[in-house]
Amino acid sequence: MEWQPQTTWIFAVGLLEWEDPEFLTSFPEAVAGRFDARLVEFFQAQGVPDEQIVYLQDSEATLEAIQAKLPEFLVNTNEDDLLIFYFTGHGGWDSASGIHYFYNYDARSYDNDSYWVVSSIFDDIEANFNGSKALILADCCYSGGIIDEVKRRDTELAYACVSSSYARNLSTGAWTFTESLLKGLQGDPAVDLDGDRHISLYDFARYAELEVAFVEDQKSMFVTINDFDPQMQLSVVDGEIDRQIGQRIESQQEEAWYKAKIIAINEDGEFQVKYIIDGEEEWVAKEQIRSYQPEMFEIGAAVEAQDENQDWYPATIKKAWYGLHYISYDDFDEDWDEWVGSDRIRAID
Repeated sequence: MEWQPQTTWIFAVGLLEWEDPEFLTSFPEAVAGRFDARLVEFFQAQGVPDEQIVYLQDSEATLEAIQAKLPEFLVNTNEDDLLIFYFTGHGGWDSASGIHYFYNYDARSYDNDSYWVVSSIFDDIEANFNGSKALILADCCYSGGIIDEVKRRDTELAYACVSSSYARNLSTGAWTFTESLLKGLQGDPAVDLDGDRHISLYDFARYAELEVAFVEDQKSMFVTINDFDPQMQLSVVDGEIDRQIGQRIESQQEEAWYKAKIIAINEDGEFQVKYIIDGEEEWVAKEQIRSYQPEMFEIGAAVEAQDENQDWYPATIKKAWYGLHYISYDDFDEDWDEWVGSDRIRAID
């Protein structure tokens, strides 16, 4: 199946600032890049009709506006249409109730009724959408809540969900996830993981998973239900392909190795690398780079893991993948299980 702009409906909400800055911190450093706006502009350029796009940015995205516009938008859809829903901003999770939220512009501190509840998005889609497929994308803290929610749904609608983080994990304020999405839609060769010159939804999801883990120490999540085709074609790769460009590696400075990406190669066989830690670039010899070699603990290993408050607790490794570990805190139930990066895990002395 190939993505068809003419039968696609886009509902996008992007927030980088909020009415109460003491409750929800703004992202001024992210405004210049503004990948949410660039994503919407891409859909417009590809031929998605203007009347099939709603984009609410910052102060436009009040709870009242969102709750009015989403159902109103969805009722105009037709059979076999595709809905692409996208959110970026702050997300929340109530550990007591298990409820996930997206924080609208006018969200108020300690007032759960003022937050956009993730489950209500699916309720609105299933009550008003006339199409057959919905792709849900979220780039925020606890965005994996969309994965948990779709797995609970009793629905015949075909869903695909991709999130920037696990349901019980924070997400950074960087654009890594949304930039990965845009690269996939634009046919960037780095996203074509199987080298067939066609970038599928699965290719994007897998690329995002690797990219977010490498750059942000986060676990992106992906699921499809009810026959949503994970091989839906998003784009075609044109031109020559150098598989080394964009490769995730480690580069040596003095005696230490640092995560970096290859961004260019010259005629002398030198590599231009961009360091993840600070964004600095330099040319290095082949001997100064190596494949990414994260330190990994064995499944079942006893470790200490750091929670969001930077306190350390005894924990046990349940899964390990690409520098990330899925841990269970020994003194807490499984509702607190989460993925942690290398800076939040250590061996027990």
